[in-house]
Amino acid sequence: MYKKGVALEIQFSPERLNDGAGDPYWIDLTAAEATALLETLQAKLAARETTSAPLVVALDTPREPHADAAIATAAHATQSDQAFKQWVCVICGWVYDEAAGAPDDGLAPGTRWADVPNDWRCPLCDVGKEDFALVEF
Repeated sequence: MYKKGVALEIQFSPERLNDGAGDPYWIDLTAAEATALLETLQAKLAARETTSAPLVVALDTPREPHADAAIATAAHATQSDQAFKQWVCVICGWVYDEAAGAPDDGLAPGTRWADVPNDWRCPLCDVGKEDFALVEF
């Protein structure tokens, strides 16, 4: 679980979770992935100027840009017909309301959760989007 003051956040796709026993906190890495992770960490730590936010390293290769655009366009088309939703930080309880947005944090009113940047952080406890859950009544 993320705690404020953590120096490193390693991101990976949910498909990589090894949670067969209900423990979603570890994944398996190949020797090549471990080597690439070490080299990335060494390079990023050597160039780092501040420790105010965690160093973020993504292990999985991103999808093709055109695939992301097609997914975003399809999601936006279906979302425009849906009611605004709320997302709660499971760490601190801060609520992101799509209708209100978070103007102080660069998110205009009406910004859908899918349109919030992946590197956006909770304004209260500094965790990432993956630590938010949809509020459903």
